[in-house]
Amino acid sequence: MTIKKYARVLRNAALSFLIGWFLMMTCMVTWVWADDRYFTMEQIIVDAQVLPDASMQVTERLTIEFSGQWNGFFVKIPQDGSPVTDVQVRENGRPYEFNPGTEYGPPGTFLVKSEVDGMVVDWSINARDQVRTFELSYRVENAVQIHTDVAELYRKFINEDNGNEISYLQVNLTLPPGAEQFKQGEDIRIWGHGPLTGVIEFAGPDKVVLEVSDLPAYTFMEGRVVMPVSLFAGAPKEAYTNKPALEQILAEEQKWADQANRQRTLARVENGIGAGIIAVALLTVFLLWRKYGRKHPTVFDGDYYRELPADYSPAELSVLWNFQAMNTNDLTATIMDLARRKFLSLEEATVQAKKLFGSKEVATFRINFLPPPEPTSLRKPEEAVLRPHEAKLIDFLKKEVGGGKDYIYLTDIEEYAKEYGADFLDFWSTWTTGIIGRCEKYNFFDNNGRMLLFTVLTGIVLAVLGFIMALNIGTIGWATFIAGLIILIVPLFFRRRSVTGQEDYVRWQAFKRFLEHFSEMERHEIPSLNIWEHYLVYAVTLGVAKEVIRQLEVVFPNLQDGDYRFGYGWMRYRSGRSDMLALANTFEGIGSSLERAMQSAEKAVSKSSSGSGGGGGFSVGGGGGRGGSSYGGR
Repeated sequence: MTIKKYARVLRNAALSFLIGWFLMMTCMVTWVWADDRYFTMEQIIVDAQVLPDASMQVTERLTIEFSGQWNGFFVKIPQDGSPVTDVQVRENGRPYEFNPGTEYGPPGTFLVKSEVDGMVVDWSINARDQVRTFELSYRVENAVQIHTDVAELYRKFINEDNGNEISYLQVNLTLPPGAEQFKQGEDIRIWGHGPLTGVIEFAGPDKVVLEVSDLPAYTFMEGRVVMPVSLFAGAPKEAYTNKPALEQILAEEQKWADQANRQRTLARVENGIGAGIIAVALLTVFLLWRKYGRKHPTVFDGDYYRELPADYSPAELSVLWNFQAMNTNDLTATIMDLARRKFLSLEEATVQAKKLFGSKEVATFRINFLPPPEPTSLRKPEEAVLRPHEAKLIDFLKKEVGGGKDYIYLTDIEEYAKEYGADFLDFWSTWTTGIIGRCEKYNFFDNNGRMLLFTVLTGIVLAVLGFIMALNIGTIGWATFIAGLIILIVPLFFRRRSVTGQEDYVRWQAFKRFLEHFSEMERHEIPSLNIWEHYLVYAVTLGVAKEVIRQLEVVFPNLQDGDYRFGYGWMRYRSGRSDMLALANTFEGIGSSLERAMQSAEKAVSKSSSGSGGGGGFSVGGGGGRGGSSYGGR
């Protein structure tokens, strides 16, 4: 196996790995979302008023996007020492009717169920593919504990049993009357526990706000507030603990705050390392691009090139021009070149094409197979010699498509492709692969085989290692995974022509510009008409054949140059004239016929197969707060 073939195999293997990985990820996502019923917690706004009797009035505004049909929604509230009363459900200001039974009622009703570990409020709805906002109100008795030195509100607003991610959560906590007289951060202290991205702040003389975005599933969020005992003159005796607590609370919160700040510092370090890993990967692929992907500088820098830059065939030019992505234009150009060199001849014809009902006369082209011409009858002796891919094409058309006859019609290629799709595609594959292989002698492209071996193996190792690390380390693991994908994927798209290949390429670009604009030049700068027969077959590969034909009609009226007529000896027209319309239709017809043949073959094959309490960021730890909602639907 040559180095270039080895590089192609390596590139295909890497692409296969990526395709397989993406398919696996797609299947996993599809499996997760296979159920057409799900809901999304878009937003929860909690308004909580702390009252002088140590109770708390709570209103939860729940904005939920339902996908599929849902008949009910419920909130589960633990009652560990703080009974919940006065439950109400509303929607758009309209109260739901209380259902005193245990069976679900019609939409617009709610019931309350007591369970061992809490209370469930369940309301019936009729929701399908829509966004709804509900209000759940209730009163929490003995929400505040009265110690001998401070009063303490320690409350979960979201419980760790909640299995749904919440896009946005905000708790607006109003303190009892008189709180505005005390100093915040000293007399009144606040802490938040949960994700480190959460924030708790004083929002006014008697207001505290807790805020979290993208609260993960099974993650609690709680707040803790210590206040002067004097704010709770109406507290019942059940709220009193008869022991001091502030010193223990401060020590506990300081420990958790220090731990949280260490985690934040570690997270910043991890983020920095992760960013560094990705930066190194990007720098690596940049340096690789400079060495293996950047175009080589060229000597030629002219606007036009008035002669053929090289003597390889149109199909071989396509390998250079299209980075080995060959198409049916290359068959068209090869057939036209073989006709120009008198291995074939072309003539307009009509045939009876079978239709669903009867048949229809259609215009096509007849390809006549001619004996090998003598070198003296050609412009160059070497043009009398068939290249391997040209001999293979003639052999295929004559023996396989034509069954050994001396001629075929272009429609025969279509019919062959329809009936023998696999054979046609097999020919196309071996024909193009052979041309690409033989073009290695021209050294069109740089070899990146060793670079690809390094990047593919390194990328796969880093991606797999990063995925495993991400399960435990998180940021650094995902950064390693992303870096692996960068190193694996990006170099796969590095491709550049060699020094000689790039030099040829820019000359062919200039030649193409000449083909597009030659009619604007002085007449003495334009080659004779017989030279344009040769140029035209390359114009097919370069995709500008029609532009050339239109300009030839301007420069050479009736496509004649003195006594010489375009296509003399190899292209015959029923009208006897090589006018622009007939010639344009010739190229259009050949290209369309081959394209239909390719499509027919493909169809045929497919059919078979803070520590101080002054606010700030949340702390780790905690979890000792009572209550906390969790959510579900039915």
